[in-house]
Amino acid sequence: MGRRITAFAALGLAAVLAGCAHEKVALDGYRWAYLADGAEAPRLAYGRPNTDDVVLMISCRPGQDQVNVSAVGLSGGEIVLASGRAESRFSAARVDDALSQGGLLEGRGKASAPALDGFRKSGDLALLTKGERHSLAADAADRGSIKAFFKACGV
Repeated sequence: MGRRITAFAALGLAAVLAGCAHEKVALDGYRWAYLADGAEAPRLAYGRPNTDDVVLMISCRPGQDQVNVSAVGLSGGEIVLASGRAESRFSAARVDDALSQGGLLEGRGKASAPALDGFRKSGDLALLTKGERHSLAADAADRGSIKAFFKACGV
C-alpha cells in the first residue's frame, strides 16, 4: 500500500469506538481533512486537526477506480463502511504500526464503491463494527475537503 500510514495515534479508533461515536466526534472535534502534497497520493483523513489522532484514512490513485482504506483499532479481515443504506466491504489485512498499539487494518477497493459514492454525494459515512454503526459524517465545513479529494481522484 505504498508508504505506511504512520499518522495514526495509539488510541485513534479505539477511543472513538469506546463510546457513542457521534457524541465523541462532536466533543473531541474530529473532522475530515484533505491532504495533498504532490509527492503522495491524495488522502482524506478523519481525525482531530493538527494531531496524529487519525481514525480513518482513504487514499487514491488519480484516474483509477481504486482506493486504499486504513483504520485504527479494528480486528478481523475487513473494513466495512456505510453511507445511508449503501454498504461496502473492503478486504483488509492487519499491519503492525508503531503509533497504533492495536495495529491497523489496511484494505483496498473501488473508489466507486456504493458507500464511498454515497459519502461523496452526501457527506454521510459510518464505520460498521460488529453490528454497531459509528458515524463519521462530515459537517458542512468538511464538505469542501471531501469534494476536493474525490475530484483529485477523478471520481
